[in-house]
Amino acid sequence: MSAKPTIATTDRSVRTQLTPSVLQQENEIFRGSGGVSEGNRALGFKPAFYDMETGISYVSRFANGMEAPMHVLDGLPDELVESRQANGNVAAFKPGIISGFVQNDHFYTREQAALATAQLLARTQMLSNPLQHNDLLAAWERFVLDQDYPTNLIRPVVEDSWRRCHQFELDPELRHAPIISDKSQLEYSHFLHSDLLNAARPILKRAEEHLYRSDSLILLADASGLILDVRADEHVITSAGNINLIEGGVWSEEVAGTNAIGTALAAAEPVQLYGAEHFCAGIKHWTCSADVIRDPHDGMILGAVDLSGLTDAYQSNALDFAIMAARLIETNLASDYFRSRERVIEATKTMFDGWKNEGLLAFDRRGRLVKANQFAHRALEELGADLLITPQCRVPALDLDAPSSAESIASITPEWLKTPLRLPIKLKDVEVGTLVVLSVHD
Repeated sequence: MSAKPTIATTDRSVRTQLTPSVLQQENEIFRGSGGVSEGNRALGFKPAFYDMETGISYVSRFANGMEAPMHVLDGLPDELVESRQANGNVAAFKPGIISGFVQNDHFYTREQAALATAQLLARTQMLSNPLQHNDLLAAWERFVLDQDYPTNLIRPVVEDSWRRCHQFELDPELRHAPIISDKSQLEYSHFLHSDLLNAARPILKRAEEHLYRSDSLILLADASGLILDVRADEHVITSAGNINLIEGGVWSEEVAGTNAIGTALAAAEPVQLYGAEHFCAGIKHWTCSADVIRDPHDGMILGAVDLSGLTDAYQSNALDFAIMAARLIETNLASDYFRSRERVIEATKTMFDGWKNEGLLAFDRRGRLVKANQFAHRALEELGADLLITPQCRVPALDLDAPSSAESIASITPEWLKTPLRLPIKLKDVEVGTLVVLSVHD
């Protein structure tokens, strides 16, 4: 098995307050990852704190006001402090103060920073070896017959995938991936993934220009392996159509076997596959390189970007190309994410001032929590709500862009959200999110 970067997560209840001991515990949890300063400093991250009530970020500072290279509590404003020790040192902050990092004026939780800086696998395990093509064909034939094969020849990511394909009872003689030809169904998929498509479109267009008159294509797939967009010269599209490596093709491992798109999605890592490493016979004359695309908000895999071509057009830098494309798409997604957060912060400045005795939760259009006042902590506790008040919280029922029926929305709406008042958050007459108003008992 190949090692994967792991992201630590904290287990915080809605009422947990930031204290020196909690900060120390967080540092231990994230040690060795990009969730601590020493793991992300080289990428321009600065230790900081985020106030859920105001949406303001504070760079970590020493008591004298100088920026600190690690998380320091003494330099935070007095209005954030709830109690102090006898010697004057901070004992606890008000609920809703989150430790994390800022980069380019954007706040990242520890989890988000760790994800952004996670190390890739060693290149020796990521790249295919074309010189082993014939040996791999022989190993594949032995595997298909009785799962007997030379273990020193097959890379772990390929071995794991072949075993999954065997468990799926997939036909190794399959000639092509299945395809969705219903135009309305494809249009619906495009609508569902509009954020991903919008973020990817300029990257795919630029890649298409680089691939002009080459024998390669670049494509975007969603998290299920459905191809949403393909860019290439017409003759390449025609050739790719023989195996349904075109828009509408479904390339999950379960239905198409070992392939860069499906295997990258299954392994959650960059993957390059050359010829014989594919599980199904009809795909073995192709070589493919893919990397997953993650949501900058919570790290959820949204899809994959893939660079493919015939085996005689193999290029070792194809995986670098795919990885770079995935990172650029994620950069565009992050820009949209932080822009949506800033809109909510701006639009709710006066709204939060107008509600003095109610719990307030401000979500962006996609149901991601941006702000929460102090009463919200108590109100959620009274409601028994299982909700972490952090910038990584998401409530799908408040996703204004999700095409859902009244019945489906009701099915995903948590109990605590069924009775409170909900108000649209508007900025210049444009709805940018939802304000949830929670009653607090005396």
